[in-house]
Amino acid sequence: MFRGLQLIPRFASPTHIRLFSQKSVLLDAAKVNYYRIFHNTFPYGPPPAGSFDVDQRQLRKEFRKLQAKYHPDILNSGDDKVHLDDEEYSSLLNNAYATLKSPLTRAQYILKLNANIDITTDEASKSYQFKDKALLLDILEIHEELENVSDDSELAALKISNDERIAESISKLGQLFKDEDYENAAMESIKLKYWFNIDNAIKEWEEGKPVIMTH
Repeated sequence: MFRGLQLIPRFASPTHIRLFSQKSVLLDAAKVNYYRIFHNTFPYGPPPAGSFDVDQRQLRKEFRKLQAKYHPDILNSGDDKVHLDDEEYSSLLNNAYATLKSPLTRAQYILKLNANIDITTDEASKSYQFKDKALLLDILEIHEELENVSDDSELAALKISNDERIAESISKLGQLFKDEDYENAAMESIKLKYWFNIDNAIKEWEEGKPVIMTH
């Protein structure tokens, strides 16, 4: 059980007891698998049983519903107060939502969850990226193109091309996770990370300023 949870008061109302129990279950579920928190959005769980794709509207709706349902003002109202570690709960809920909302962090999470592959460390990331020399050459070429951009139309063209790369990687990841091909999914996730970094560089581009791309 989580450190911050306390015993239910002896004379707590049935509503408080029910909410306390539900919240405790949710916290335990989050410790094991973020997908279990948003069971309406992900009824089949993560891939390969469930889809890699996400209904963003449904996920946001379920997230906000959970936020409101276990809000401290609701749980700790009236004479019968149920003291819960709301900071821990909020942190877990926010982390789960942020992780599953983005295709990049979602892919990273699935790799760790299903195959114990952690590509978020610098060492792991470099070991995969150096397996694909063509990727490194592509990145250098795109970086050079960004540095040589002279107007908004050229920048817009680069963004369109990069958006297509992002969409292609997300589509490939969906199939790779379905096939449980985690090694290639890790490699494709590294690519997606670079495409996201390029997207950020495009958004931050200013004429006359050096192009900075994080790795």
